[in-house]
Amino acid sequence: MKMVLVFDTDDREGCKSSLKIMKQLAKDYNFEGLGRYDDPRFGKIEFIKMLKDFDAYCQLPDTERNPEDAAHAAGFIRLRTLKAFADHVWDEKKNNSYYKPKWLKR
Repeated sequence: MKMVLVFDTDDREGCKSSLKIMKQLAKDYNFEGLGRYDDPRFGKIEFIKMLKDFDAYCQLPDTERNPEDAAHAAGFIRLRTLKAFADHVWDEKKNNSYYKPKWLKR
């Protein structure tokens, strides 16, 4: 089977549809390992900004911690809180193609 997909950069919705079709075809024909379209990639400076933002996020007063952890006086951050931050980072990269700090104090 041969197929031609048009990727018109002036048509944003059409581009999304073309990518969706290509991802489905890659899945159907077992070509998924050839490229990772959903994995975010970070530049060094962007990654440093993300880590600084994570530090600010961790210091928020409502950050959930495990009080049982004796290794750290305040307790380590709960997995649920870490997941919430990771989801935020992935969503920012997916929607904006760059990470924009949210909690970082400027």
